[in-house]
Amino acid sequence: MTTRIGIDFGTANTVVAGWDHEAGRGVPLPLPGVDLLREAGPGPTQRVVPSLIAYAHDGTTRRLGAQVTPAMSDDPGFTVFASTKSNVAGHAYDAARPVGDRKITGREAATQFLSDIMALALLAIEDDDLEIVATAPVESFDGYRDWLVREVRDGLPTARLRVVDEATAAAVGYSARLNPGDAFAVVDFGAGTLDVSVVRVQEPDAAGSGAGVRTIAKRGLDLGGNTIDALLAEHAIGHLSLPHGDQIGRNQVFRRLLASAERAKRELATTERAVISAADARTDQVHQVTVTRDEFDALLRDKGVLRRINQALRSCLDSAVARGFGTENIRNVFLVGGSCLIPAVQDLVHLHVEPDVVRLDRPLEAVAAGAAGIAGGSELFDHIQHDYAIRHVDRDTGSYQFETLVEAGTPYPTEEPVRTLTVRAVHDTQRKLGLAVYELAHATYRDAAAELEIAFDASGGARTVPVTPQQRQQRSMLWLNEDSPTFLEADPPATAGEDRFRLEFRIDAHKRLTVTAYDLRRQTLVLDRQPVVRLA
Repeated sequence: MTTRIGIDFGTANTVVAGWDHEAGRGVPLPLPGVDLLREAGPGPTQRVVPSLIAYAHDGTTRRLGAQVTPAMSDDPGFTVFASTKSNVAGHAYDAARPVGDRKITGREAATQFLSDIMALALLAIEDDDLEIVATAPVESFDGYRDWLVREVRDGLPTARLRVVDEATAAAVGYSARLNPGDAFAVVDFGAGTLDVSVVRVQEPDAAGSGAGVRTIAKRGLDLGGNTIDALLAEHAIGHLSLPHGDQIGRNQVFRRLLASAERAKRELATTERAVISAADARTDQVHQVTVTRDEFDALLRDKGVLRRINQALRSCLDSAVARGFGTENIRNVFLVGGSCLIPAVQDLVHLHVEPDVVRLDRPLEAVAAGAAGIAGGSELFDHIQHDYAIRHVDRDTGSYQFETLVEAGTPYPTEEPVRTLTVRAVHDTQRKLGLAVYELAHATYRDAAAELEIAFDASGGARTVPVTPQQRQQRSMLWLNEDSPTFLEADPPATAGEDRFRLEFRIDAHKRLTVTAYDLRRQTLVLDRQPVVRLA
């Protein structure tokens, strides 16, 4: 049985979720040693992997997630990379940093981190038949998808990879059910950036073109939890009596205050006060500053953080109104990212939209859980997103032909058959019959335009051979039931050319293609809505 997981690579936290058939939703997968549990607002404690990777300079070791301790940042034997998603999404550029006798860029560190996390997920589930749905930002979907498929996937040859946009995944993770044409908003306030999007679910005729939504309006800020941590650390250091003129010592204390400020920020989401502390390595003195919720809110207000967030929200919503989508047309507002847990931020959102449309019960895991849900068959909409076809042999030419079985845009579940056809035997005494079902628009990148390929013979020689148009077409498709292409048994055996089975195909509520089969010779029903494949 295929195992289906979703992965959300975030600036501060990465979440891996699996599809839970019994619960009917995506749930975080434990990755012992590299993950940890974090409180996340009114919902349950959520399991995350800190988006950190540390390289040992001896070239023998790298550490991931929770294995990367604050002490490693002070250890000259390690180079620690954080916030590497910004390099992939194009929001930042990191110069290559020395690691032993080589240099590593932030993009390379991001690739290594996510590849390792995917490999750990594969080991954790112990299943070679793995389907991964990874998420990509709406505004940089194509480039981010290509990075995932071309660079990250290289280390996982046995896994199938699909890519969906983060907005769609967030909505599915919050168990939303939306129809083509519906609009919803996502406020994604993480460690690195604030992104406010109003998006519209695609119409059926565009369902197979890539991301699941199209942007109506979007505003972004280079403002995130990291900036707020820095403001809290500056507030704290301003209340300390540090020696004047010792800039090196001051910088060391400030770096430790940053880590403590991040913890204090999370505490202030649910408590009235928190302590920011840091040890002075030169004096062994521990510096402490208590910050109240009122002081925190005042800091966000005085430093212009709330003003900038408010402007981004208002600007995005005004732009949506100009395109015909007012707040009354927005079905849901999904809050994503750890910085959305700040009460003052939530208050701002409630000033712009009705509180009853705002969802905040899964801010850290919603995107990954939604990706896992999509892998498991959950969707925003009640229609098929891709074309599906059956393969058969042309009796005149002997070549493969593909015939559409289900068209994109077909609503499901279907009570009436989407297609009825007859299956003939190819040769005498044939017992096993069936059909090869293909997805014609799967999301995994595959350049199938090559005109030549290299063929090797048994003696080790090589030659070039042409790639036929039929081969290029076949390679651009995904054979869904390759492991079980035959699902009918003729008893007694069929004869060549005999119309042996009449098949009726339907789509059930779980998005599975089912077959009802009638044995024409025996005049009996042999299969009744038997699932054949799940439509992705």
